[in-house]
Amino acid sequence: MHGTTLPSGPTASKIEKLASDIDDPFERLRYLRTATSVPAAGRAAAAAPRKSLYGLLCLIAAIIPMRSDARFHPHRQRTVKAAARNVVQTEMPNIWLVEVAKDFEVYSNGLRIETRMAVANRPRSYRLESRTGGAEAGPQRSQPAGIVYHTTESDQLPFEADQTRGLKRVGQELLLFVRNKRAYHYLIDRFGRVHRVVEETDTANHAGNSIWADAEWVYIDLNRSFLGVSFETRTDAEGASINPAQVHAAKILTEMLRSRYNLPAGNCVTHAQVSVNPDNMRVGWHTDWGGNFPFREAGLPDNYQQPLPSLYLFGFDYDPVYIRATSPALWRGLALAEEQVNEAAAAKHLGVSQYRRQLRQKYEIRVAALHRADADKEN
Repeated sequence: MHGTTLPSGPTASKIEKLASDIDDPFERLRYLRTATSVPAAGRAAAAAPRKSLYGLLCLIAAIIPMRSDARFHPHRQRTVKAAARNVVQTEMPNIWLVEVAKDFEVYSNGLRIETRMAVANRPRSYRLESRTGGAEAGPQRSQPAGIVYHTTESDQLPFEADQTRGLKRVGQELLLFVRNKRAYHYLIDRFGRVHRVVEETDTANHAGNSIWADAEWVYIDLNRSFLGVSFETRTDAEGASINPAQVHAAKILTEMLRSRYNLPAGNCVTHAQVSVNPDNMRVGWHTDWGGNFPFREAGLPDNYQQPLPSLYLFGFDYDPVYIRATSPALWRGLALAEEQVNEAAAAKHLGVSQYRRQLRQKYEIRVAALHRADADKEN
């Protein structure tokens, strides 16, 4: 790929094909590391940065420790749990509403929200579900449990002074589009202005097939339970990026929402981390903010380090397409999730594939229960 010749054996495209046929992700990564190993004479060239899937998969193979079999490591479990605790231990901001006018709101941290275009949608109402999947239903809630960050993937003009009129026109057209779709709760435009799209009390259509979890609860279909915040930007070969005004807006908007709803820092995540495809049981139906999200600048810990609940709670998998669309920052979360799956399977004296099938059955049961609850509401 890109002029790189594999040392011997099958071509890179054949390696990708063979790897995609291996169900167990750890076995897949072990195969990739072996198949793409480079002899000493070619190591210097192999060390150069590559944008191909070959280079990316070599990186992830280097990140994730390989084992010949799944073994239970209590010390490693403690490390993972300690890391999870550290993720959510950030100070809760104290932000309050200062002024309300016809078309805007102002908050104590300097946040100004444009409210002229805000619309209603379905009122938010969802039942919390225990991570353990116990028979008892959790409490009913109407307040959000977290934030999902998105990109609009919309047309982009050069961000230059002589493009101001066009930038404003394109931004207004985008705002009208997402308003009609009830797509997000908030849109941060390229000038760093924060627009309320859907009222916070209602659901928005931003992350339907999705999964996340915190220390106590699991969330399926994050339309029901999470706020959607999108940035006017587009993902290119280097990933999504936003300008300093948008970064600042993200910080003060996140502060306000966390303060208002007591949102854990660990529940502020990107669409690429939560999106799933139930048809093929793989993560990453959508991969916006699969890398480069400015967690630290937004006042949050690096939540890319969190293991993906879709993998370790419900047995979802991932493929080379997801790897290509994300970055090494997120792969650490994949690695931690895979460790949890392997160690849980070993603790239950099950093969990884068998254990993953059991997890998938749990997901199907939970989704069926959600659909029954929706049907009951309509009737």
